[in-house]
Amino acid sequence: MKHSFKIVALAIIALFAGVAAYAQVTTSAIAGKITDTKGEVVPGAVVIAVHVPSGTTYHAVTGGEGRYAIQGMRPGGPYVVTVSLMGYEDAQVSDIALNLGETADVAPVLKEATLALEEAVVVAEGAFDASKTGAAQAISRRTIEEMPSISRGISDVTRINPFVRTDQNGGMSFAGASNKYNSFQIDGAMNNDVFGLTNNGANGGQAGTEPVSMETIEQVQVSIAPFDVRQSGFTGGSINAITKSGTNQFHGSVYGYGYTEDLVGRYTKANGDKSDKYTDEKTYQAGVTISGPIIKNKLFFFASYERANKEYPNTYGLGSGASKVKAETAKEVYDYIVRESKAQGYEYTGSLPSDLQVYTKSDKVTAKLDWNINDKHHASFRYSLVSAKQLNSVSTASYLDATDYSYDFVSKTNTFVGELQSRLANDLNNELRISYVRVRDQREPLGAKFPMFQIGGVGDGTVCIGNERSSEANHLYQDIYSLTDNLTKTMGIHTVTFGTHNELYRFSNLFLQDIYGTYYFNTPEDLYAGKINRYRYAHPNTDLPGVTESWEPTFKAAQLGFYAQDKMTITPNFDLTLGLRVDVPLFLDEPTENPDLTNLSNKYGWGLNTAKTIKGAPLFSPRLGFRWDIAGNRKYVLRGGAHVVRCPADDLRCQKPACGHYLRSQQAEPERA
Repeated sequence: MKHSFKIVALAIIALFAGVAAYAQVTTSAIAGKITDTKGEVVPGAVVIAVHVPSGTTYHAVTGGEGRYAIQGMRPGGPYVVTVSLMGYEDAQVSDIALNLGETADVAPVLKEATLALEEAVVVAEGAFDASKTGAAQAISRRTIEEMPSISRGISDVTRINPFVRTDQNGGMSFAGASNKYNSFQIDGAMNNDVFGLTNNGANGGQAGTEPVSMETIEQVQVSIAPFDVRQSGFTGGSINAITKSGTNQFHGSVYGYGYTEDLVGRYTKANGDKSDKYTDEKTYQAGVTISGPIIKNKLFFFASYERANKEYPNTYGLGSGASKVKAETAKEVYDYIVRESKAQGYEYTGSLPSDLQVYTKSDKVTAKLDWNINDKHHASFRYSLVSAKQLNSVSTASYLDATDYSYDFVSKTNTFVGELQSRLANDLNNELRISYVRVRDQREPLGAKFPMFQIGGVGDGTVCIGNERSSEANHLYQDIYSLTDNLTKTMGIHTVTFGTHNELYRFSNLFLQDIYGTYYFNTPEDLYAGKINRYRYAHPNTDLPGVTESWEPTFKAAQLGFYAQDKMTITPNFDLTLGLRVDVPLFLDEPTENPDLTNLSNKYGWGLNTAKTIKGAPLFSPRLGFRWDIAGNRKYVLRGGAHVVRCPADDLRCQKPACGHYLRSQQAEPERA
């Protein structure tokens, strides 16, 4: 198994922008050092942070050095933070907004109490945040709403980051790396395409859908060069999104976007002519959201539903002026195959379409509960469904495809995420997250089982009849389980984190090409004369144990991760972060040996054996990061560090050597002189 590595050394940024290195977390934090007007530290002060919309309350007490930290807080806001201690006036900081994965510095100065006690109120300013390190970006809900968007997808939002390049399929490339080496998480649950087949790198991509409704997203975090040990598994970029939560106020929305053929322009065809005006086009995206309290200040809900549909006519059907295929000859080819099939006792039901509608449809459902168990424990649970269907393999200018050559790509992704944030002691916090992602992707041909026929020389084009050779038996089932636990302890200038992140994968991949047979003919005359240019047929090797006619390889793998980190506040203006992460990739199955290949390999010294698997070995990833507020006024900040991030190779690459010997194939071609 090959692994890709990315080393970022001395990634120094000194900008007037909010850029940070985040972990793949779902919460925010506040911390600070409380002092009095004389600059003396204030131990024993009580810090209370209240999330105003939901009434969620967080507590902390300053230690001997006047420091405190509150982990596991809801991102967003506004928050009100109150610091109090007998003998001092209460200090309050209001209108605090927390970015995902960020620790905000909240440190009001306490004044000694007078006879007439008054509360000191400070309004938080949206100034440059000097508590961040590395190259990353937090995108708030307000920014998402203000962004112009065509696809209304996650890529339309992330493109505001200068490191990101997006394509028309919604794929995102970070600093030039393939999107297959990105990490995409929603509420901490893995949502990128682990198997590595989609163009956009996310679940549902082969069905043409976005992995999440943007109406459900509260914040998005884009990370390029993380120095936090909790973040790993990518050498491109990390996209971490969190969904909305309910508050003490009921809130709902109804939205819709769309257009018809009247808003579709004409384009230039391959022959230089202008295309005909679309006669039919229907594209829309509509949905509804609702949220509110079940028990005020205690239990909240958020729910959403969205439907998207895009339909337009295929302009290269039978008889189309844009098609290079000669319609009369194509009909003759079709009639011949129908007659020959009937003569052999088979009723061919496909047809050559003239007005086929191409479509992409999807439904998205989200349901989320947030529970303030008490002031020390906060839990959340989310379920989401993304169900999509897209029509593929339709006619083009050079190819006229029968209806049964086309297929629906159907994708369904179910996600379950549970999270518990706990304050075990004044200086000890724990974050536990468990998730399960169930992905079911499959191709469904529009017609009955039938061999594939490809006939060239039909005018200047080609006719395809029967089931497309790669779609006759093709599905991929994925089950992804993950467990994350982070324990954080504050000790003076040290914030120490010990944690683990583990993922278990189970794949079941049915992919039987040419199982009904595939015939290639150079011309219609060759078809009528039975002159085959090329023939393909493959079926499972049932001589091997456990292999059946409908056999599909099933295998399991795991990624184990363990890490430790110390974030040190050396001075009020200088933070230093040191960490070490250890990842262990594991393959949990032993493939069956192919003795014929083993003997051949031994004969020629190839060193191949299909029963061998890759042995898991620890992969060490050291991290170093710093942040220096040069003038102490948060105007000029120098950030930098060095790290190693590892990314596992696509599991598809690891599967092929293990299962390829289970197939027997036959091919026939005419002899060449």
